[in-house]
Amino acid sequence: MEAVNRRRADWQNLGGVFALVVCTGAIAAVWRSLDPLFGAWSQPEYSHAWFIPPLTVLIFIHRFNSARLGGSTAPGVLAVILSVAIMLLAWATGSYTASIYAAILGIIGFVWSSVGTRPMKTLAAPLIYLFFMVPLPVAIYISTSAEMQLWSSKLGMVLISLFHVPASLDGNIIILSSARLEVAEACNGLRYLFPLVSFAFLISMLMEDRFWKKALVVLSSFPIAIIMNAGRIAMIAVLLDRFDIDTSTGSAHAFEGFAVFLLCIVVLFLEVWCLIGIGKTRGRFVVSDLLMFDRGTLQRLTSWPMSRTSLMAGTILLIGGSAVASLPARTEIIPRRQPFALFPMEFNGWRGTPQTLDRDSLNALGLSDYLLADFTLNDAGADGPLSLYVAYYASQRAGIHAHSPQLCIPGGGWSIISQSIIDMPSATGSIHANRVVIEKRGVRQIVYYWFEERGRHIVKEGELKYYALKDALFDNRSDGALVRIVAPINDGNEAAADSMARKFVGEAGALLQSFVSGRIS
Repeated sequence: MEAVNRRRADWQNLGGVFALVVCTGAIAAVWRSLDPLFGAWSQPEYSHAWFIPPLTVLIFIHRFNSARLGGSTAPGVLAVILSVAIMLLAWATGSYTASIYAAILGIIGFVWSSVGTRPMKTLAAPLIYLFFMVPLPVAIYISTSAEMQLWSSKLGMVLISLFHVPASLDGNIIILSSARLEVAEACNGLRYLFPLVSFAFLISMLMEDRFWKKALVVLSSFPIAIIMNAGRIAMIAVLLDRFDIDTSTGSAHAFEGFAVFLLCIVVLFLEVWCLIGIGKTRGRFVVSDLLMFDRGTLQRLTSWPMSRTSLMAGTILLIGGSAVASLPARTEIIPRRQPFALFPMEFNGWRGTPQTLDRDSLNALGLSDYLLADFTLNDAGADGPLSLYVAYYASQRAGIHAHSPQLCIPGGGWSIISQSIIDMPSATGSIHANRVVIEKRGVRQIVYYWFEERGRHIVKEGELKYYALKDALFDNRSDGALVRIVAPINDGNEAAADSMARKFVGEAGALLQSFVSGRIS
């Protein structure tokens, strides 16, 4: 009888070893994605991510020590199968964020298959916390950044007006009597928002209180970050206008950012202190409990629950992850093309004047090649020039892709009057194009744009994402370009602007085929 009990104890002790091997295997399965992940952690927006894994382990151990096993374990197996499928998809498309998401989902599925549904209600939070260490997909980041810039600019103007400082807003540029302040991408508030939301989620896990209080702490971190960032912008404007002190650059600017973030933390703690005191039963923090380890805690971890379901989930994750990790890296196909430096500046009566983008714009866009020029027609009379901009990306796998003009238009101070989809002539017949009428200070223009994606002319964002995934899977390509044409509206004559743009697209479209890669048979 003693020998049987000893074998059973040895088998239970192997559960902890098996769990450690499965979690390590899930991380090793996505080893290609670790280097870009750590690179993202070196950016200010995600520098807090280094603390998330150890904090997750501490909170998970604390909660696991008091968890009672029970409930269905089958959903965990399904989560593991889905995790392996996402790993394979991430390998095929080259998405490192999807790869890390898949590894986290695999660990969650394995834990679920081991403990059941009942304890997952308390163990899910620290595991979900791991998602905060993964950067947002670039498409979501770009759109969020553009919105945050506008909110910060507008709210900053409201706060500036409280100090009776004369100022006006032109898109993301605050115009003072003595200077112009640009609310750049680095000042959009995301450097506060990401770490503050992550910290708020951490605080909510350390609170033993009602769920609505925890949810309120997390949700309130969004307005706190936005308002504090707007306050920082207002402070810079007031100091510059009233005292001629420029803190928009250099070490003073960095110190301001650090001080404002600390103020965000203080406000968050004040909110938590007020919430804990609400209600008949006062809440409490469990920070001190996290560092209390005893022999029972270690024994409970080493005797990780082993069942057929957990064994199945762990085996699927290990075998599937190992298979994905052993696949050779896909070398993306990048077709040959002519550089835009060879694009003719004179053709069919059109004469172009090349323009250049500034260094900050080039760094933000991350494009491979571009064309920016103003074209006029010899017999166009007094009509203003057409602006042609083509942004080419040899690879869009890393999330770097063409920005939709609708994200940039408001940032330039323009208002969108109307938008529609029209037909434009091309070398192959006709194509669809987005037509957007914009206005600023009485000046109107028409913006035409579409995306050249591997031989396709795409105008809708949904189609753009669908074909990006499809072509990455089956053709191993992700190259593409944005084509944008801006035509001025003179004397309110939109028909004349449309006619000139249609003529230009019909004649320049044939030339673009040599500079933007099409389909490859």
